[in-house]
Amino acid sequence: MSITEFITTAPPRPATARRAATTLPNFPAIEPGQLWLIEVSADGTPSAPARHAVDGANVVIYDRVLAGLLSETLPLGTYAEPAVDGPTGASAPRCVRFTGDGWSVVRLIAARLPQRERAGRVRELVDALAAAMAPSDLAVQIFAEADGICEHEETGLDRLAHLVATHPRDTRLTIVIAAQGSGAARAQAVAGNGLAG
Repeated sequence: MSITEFITTAPPRPATARRAATTLPNFPAIEPGQLWLIEVSADGTPSAPARHAVDGANVVIYDRVLAGLLSETLPLGTYAEPAVDGPTGASAPRCVRFTGDGWSVVRLIAARLPQRERAGRVRELVDALAAAMAPSDLAVQIFAEADGICEHEETGLDRLAHLVATHPRDTRLTIVIAAQGSGAARAQAVAGNGLAG
């Protein structure tokens, strides 16, 4: 039997499932002590990373402009509160305190912020983590999504602000900062929809 006979008589191989360039990646599991910073569009449905993170998080701190969107998607039992940003930058230290106690925290910010404000919010988180004695090489994952294409980068906490500045404003970022606290938080029942304020 020649090779040509073999090829034409062989049963066709099933097509291998390939992920299209527009498919978003599998995001890491939500773990105790992790901090997720996710840019979310206030109009429309929540992004895949936002749904994934909010579904598994213990605490959600969000920009007020996202309250309507969040009230429709927040699972029962998840605590959420509006962010207190501004000159005091109180939200970043609050997120870090929650993660230090072992809670998984999602910080939702409005997408398409001016580059200076976006970088400032990330810098506030980095500074708050440094003040909490987080190691500078703490593992960080960045998922940058634009036009359905998602890029994944891994870095350390000390390079996070620099890498964020390299992404254009139209790119929606999901940043996952590894746990630096000790152990999981104690579970508590929460009544209502979880929204504070």
